[in-house]
Amino acid sequence: MIRHSLAGALLSLALFAAPALAQQAAPPEHLKAAREVVISSGLSQSFDIYTEFASRIRQTVGDTRPEMKKDMEEILTALKAEADLRRDEIVDTSARAFASKMTEADLKEIAAFFSSPVGQRYNSYRPQVIDDIYPVLQTWTVATSNRLFDLFQAEMRKRGHQL
Repeated sequence: MIRHSLAGALLSLALFAAPALAQQAAPPEHLKAAREVVISSGLSQSFDIYTEFASRIRQTVGDTRPEMKKDMEEILTALKAEADLRRDEIVDTSARAFASKMTEADLKEIAAFFSSPVGQRYNSYRPQVIDDIYPVLQTWTVATSNRLFDLFQAEMRKRGHQL
């Protein structure tokens, strides 16, 4: 019993300490390069939940309770700093993840690409391309999954299994 508790405690310590140790392992310049990749690649834009949050609040509260509009706007403005702080946390976490997987030199090359004219064009078209792909993705996912299951089921039948 004690051995299981000790093993559980050691596992917990390892799970919580490992990320902290990995964070300390990357030198500041390595983390800076990784952070630049997160920002220049556009990944950090996906962490901006404030804009959507504020829009939904304005729509639901502003439209249904117009007498609250002034207070709502003041509170939303005050919450922007909190949202930015939270976004910076996830940007830093993402940078540490990249720094743990890639060399500083590679990260600098990637950041240079995204800072280049072609990288900036890529980033400018990426949201439009994702918007074009998204409507097709669900149908494609279901059709592909069904096709693969049909093939799987047929192969299982050939081997004498009924699903």
